[in-house]
Amino acid sequence: MKPVILILYLIVSVALLAACGQGDVKERVEDAVMRTSNEQKEKSDKEQRAEEIAKDFKEVKGAIAYDTEDELVVAFHVTQYQKFFTEKIEKKVKKALEKEFPDENVVVSHDMKIRLEIERLRRDVEQDNISEKELEKRIEKMKILREEKA
Repeated sequence: MKPVILILYLIVSVALLAACGQGDVKERVEDAVMRTSNEQKEKSDKEQRAEEIAKDFKEVKGAIAYDTEDELVVAFHVTQYQKFFTEKIEKKVKKALEKEFPDENVVVSHDMKIRLEIERLRRDVEQDNISEKELEKRIEKMKILREEKA
């Protein structure tokens, strides 16, 4: 008799918790989708193409690109099992990007710091929270980060 009561109590608890949401999750998901699609519109064609090329490799889980005046910076992250081969993957991605963009100085990195810096930079540029001087300083900071070896 006790297991039946326990199961009924559990079912009622789950039903009450499920009723509490009342569509909030759907709204949050729709907001996230709209933000993501709006961010995609802000990227240049060159940045989108560079990200697609990097993501075409099966080892690459995600990529982000930023096109400056003198170079194209692409940062990516790999799947869990490929972390030991990041240098080889980086060379393959760079070779493919240089083939696609022969006139550009292509910089490829698997470093998390650079990926985060590109995301912050893009967010600030989209929101117009950054001056031209600050933009140049942050690009220089990315170059310094790229020179570092962890």
